[in-house]
Amino acid sequence: MIVIGVPVDKDYRIDVRTAAYCSSESMRPGVKWSYVASRDAGVGRSTFAYYALKDPNVTHLYFIDSDVVPPAGALQRLLDYDLAIAAGIYPLGVDGGVWSFKVGRDWWPKEKPIPNELIDANVVSGSTLLVEREVFEKLKDPYFKITYRAIDDKGKCYDEGEDEYFSRTAREAGFKLVVDSSIICDHYNYSEL
Repeated sequence: MIVIGVPVDKDYRIDVRTAAYCSSESMRPGVKWSYVASRDAGVGRSTFAYYALKDPNVTHLYFIDSDVVPPAGALQRLLDYDLAIAAGIYPLGVDGGVWSFKVGRDWWPKEKPIPNELIDANVVSGSTLLVEREVFEKLKDPYFKITYRAIDDKGKCYDEGEDEYFSRTAREAGFKLVVDSSIICDHYNYSEL
């Protein structure tokens, strides 16, 4: 069974387009979807994985953020690769200046052309992310977490975000991170002002 997990804010807010996508995918046999309310996406993803993996029938977890909408057929395309970890892409941040994966040290800039092929990545973001059960069985929880440190002169107070942490620990456990750059998702990036 494949379980779609959506981390939502504590107010349970989800974009209606994301909910429609998840509902549509969950109409397929062997697919269901759920959500976890938490203070941040990493806590939500880790909590969701903890509960979903209690069911021995779960083979894959498919993470979708509450403001991201994958294109139709994205889940099946990721499944067809038969990889332990596969992801689509979407623009990150309010300005959307980078894509949601890293090859090397930096997020892929939007102005740089993306190869039209599967890309081996150093970091994949946690939305439109398909992960086989065995990955979590080899990792320690929490699977997604921010590693904090003292604030530097640029105002940064963490060494790696929750997706970077997951990606690093998965690579260290011997798993390859693959991005399908043709699965381009909409990122609505809502925020309170």
